Amino acid sequence: MVMLKRKILGSAFLSTALILGACGDKEEVSDPPTADAVESEFGFTSFDLDIDTAEQRDAVEASFEVDATGVEAEYVNSLDSKKLHGDEAYEFLKPIFTDLVLTKDMEKEEVMEKVLTAFGISEYTEFDLEVQYEDGQEIEYKDLKK
Repeated sequence: MVMLKRKILGSAFLSTALILGACGDKEEVSDPPTADAVESEFGFTSFDLDIDTAEQRDAVEASFEVDATGVEAEYVNSLDSKKLHGDEAYEFLKPIFTDLVLTKDMEKEEVMEKVLTAFGISEYTEFDLEVQYEDGQEIEYKDLKK
């Protein structure tokens, strides 16, 4: 009887561990580039964008982060009804980030103009972008129009 309880309990623990292990973060990129590759290609290791328009709150959201545990990417465009996570988001964002060529020395207006153009937004009511550059410095670019 005790042996049967141990087998059942052991099976329950093993099943739980397998299920939790399979439930990975949907934003994780399955074959991530190295942090060095990302830094040399994009010039940053973290990018968190939120743009509101007159028509839509959270019209465009893009997030990308590379750290010791891996790479996460997400892209949501409510205007185009597009939601991408993980590998799909990374593949969509990669050419945009490559073309952006952002540096921490750029003026706020230049960064905002480049990002708005890259994401196809001409008018916005709120712009919020946080970028962590390759040297670890994090800069926030914000603008609110009334």
